[in-house]
Amino acid sequence: MKKGLFLLSIIFLVIPLSSHPQSISTIMAQDVFKTGLMRFNNREYQAAIQLFNKSLGLDPMNLQARYYLGYSYLNAGYTKNAMEEWENLIKLGGGTPQVKQKLNNLYFQNAIDKSYDYSEPYILWKVYDGIIDGRHQIIRPSFMIYDEQRNTILISSITTKYVVEMDADGNVFQQFGRQLGDFSAFEAPTGIALYQDKLYAADYKADKIFVFDRNGGMIGKFGVSGYGDTNLAGPMGLYVSPDEYLFIVDNGNDRIQKFDLDGKWIQNFGKGMLNRPTDIVGTGDYLYISDSFNKRIVKFDLFGNMIESFGDQILQEPRGLCLKGNFLYIVDSRQGIFIYNIETKNMEKLGIDQDQLLFPFDTCIDAKNFIYESDFNSQYIGIFSPLQLRYANIGVKVNQIWLQSYPHNFIHLRIWDKEGNPIYDISDENILVYEEDELIPFVRLGTTHEYRKNMYIKFIIDKSISMEPYVPEFKEIFDAFLAKMSGSDWMDISLINSGTENSGRIDANQLWSMDYTLKKPFENPYPAQLGTAIYNSVTGLLNINRNKAILLFVSGEIGDQSFSVYDEEVILTYARENAIPIYIIAMTDKNKEVFKELADQTFGKYYTLKDMKSILNLHDEIQNSKPLEYILSYEGLNLKGLKNFWVNLHIVVKLKFDSMIGVDDLGYFVPETAFLSKDKINMDEELKDK
Repeated sequence: MKKGLFLLSIIFLVIPLSSHPQSISTIMAQDVFKTGLMRFNNREYQAAIQLFNKSLGLDPMNLQARYYLGYSYLNAGYTKNAMEEWENLIKLGGGTPQVKQKLNNLYFQNAIDKSYDYSEPYILWKVYDGIIDGRHQIIRPSFMIYDEQRNTILISSITTKYVVEMDADGNVFQQFGRQLGDFSAFEAPTGIALYQDKLYAADYKADKIFVFDRNGGMIGKFGVSGYGDTNLAGPMGLYVSPDEYLFIVDNGNDRIQKFDLDGKWIQNFGKGMLNRPTDIVGTGDYLYISDSFNKRIVKFDLFGNMIESFGDQILQEPRGLCLKGNFLYIVDSRQGIFIYNIETKNMEKLGIDQDQLLFPFDTCIDAKNFIYESDFNSQYIGIFSPLQLRYANIGVKVNQIWLQSYPHNFIHLRIWDKEGNPIYDISDENILVYEEDELIPFVRLGTTHEYRKNMYIKFIIDKSISMEPYVPEFKEIFDAFLAKMSGSDWMDISLINSGTENSGRIDANQLWSMDYTLKKPFENPYPAQLGTAIYNSVTGLLNINRNKAILLFVSGEIGDQSFSVYDEEVILTYARENAIPIYIIAMTDKNKEVFKELADQTFGKYYTLKDMKSILNLHDEIQNSKPLEYILSYEGLNLKGLKNFWVNLHIVVKLKFDSMIGVDDLGYFVPETAFLSKDKINMDEELKDK
């Protein structure tokens, strides 16, 4: 029989890892990605963007490249581009909890009225062993359902030939179909459905539907083998509709059978449209069927009229279905679990580790939103735990991984609360670092504060005509600040009028700096290319491991060319994401909303001349400010013999007795040689001077 061959094909199928060699374009894409990652970790974001785009041109499914492309756009200040790449990443199956959290943060910051549902992120909690944990009573689990009233899971076990029921602790306490002497009423139990106080169970080999009471007593059975209108050939999924009809997936006949609950045949439908359907669920007036060999889900009404189909461009072999609220959970035996929103019609892959499951088959969800997934080719059931918003409490973002002294690694990271404000005073005990799932025993944040002993200030000074009346006030403020800088501090000066002139980096020098600034004539009604000057100043501070800030002196006047290349939104995102505060001293209140937003969003401050007392103490305020970015050092796994090996890096931050948790996932390639730009400072060398 056709159905018997199908069952054997399921039972003996083990999906191997792909043994096909990588294509040349895939290999080239990974090489380009690796170069892009080095540029990314050197904070050369424009170059990284070009390289990641090139990698995706060679291999559009390089999810790593797409993730880091979004990261590069964000770190370069281009929020919309970042959101677009990460939204595409989710559509392609890369929707990890961290990606969703990053998107939700961006939606919140930009007042965008949408977010991703945090009931969906999951981690693998445990793999339930039907032989060990289930005492040899669950082998080759297939269909499964959750009983909300009793808080139990019911599972069809093909090999033991029972429908078993286990409690919330995983203890099997009931076996439907069991008879004296360990015999079973079933030959191969498959689909199951609960309705009121009855359990309906299909038998794939016997072509029958069994009916039990909730205590395991058999009430009756019906079904005749064959290929006629009323016959069954390999029944699988079952569903009882609100109007009390039993819908049966007639797998061997490629159709759906409709009976009343007493076993009287009503109709069949789907013939000629379905190819080896597996499961069926329903809500309201509609049914959803996994059309397995057509690689899609088909929607019918309760009378058998086809409404639509979906998923054929994404799914490879859909099997089990579970419907909860507006979400249809689809088990693809080759890819894992997908979630389809029946309202928005969006489908995405659940980003959870399923490598231990050979042939995922069906799923159900309990009251705590734990997901259970059966593995048809073993005795295992994967149990996935929801993160339940825990990772949304705080934001964690690794900006940079320094590998110049590998395996003595340095990580730059930002940590912020739900409002986007920096979280200060983090200690070593708050941070866990994992490489390849192995906990690093000792991490150190001390370098964060050691580097802040010296300052690097980027002065941007408006030399437009509108600034000229305020020369006396400027001289007083500038001179007071310079007087407090030490000889080991660094600075540079950008003068802005119709163009830009830059001094380059120098040691702090009071007399020379004042003379250099005042010599430049006042030109142009407003400072042209002011946005470019601020953007370039942020770039110049990216790889500087000091107490760093931008100090802008401006009249308050701006014109069409002031932010023509880089607008205010790009600049503040660029500075904020890279932990560069912008302090602004405005001589007037003109365009206050622009400049105040720029300062506030980068965690600097905005002043006008009425704040003169605070302005004269600005040096001390910057010097004593708390870091916006932490520098974490640790000893990695030291995999020097595995050059180009990708190391998965997992960062966890826990605060307030673990009630606030944040994570970030990324990685790096074991380096062959150090990758240094001419402007980058070696961390170990700088520490020797402290």
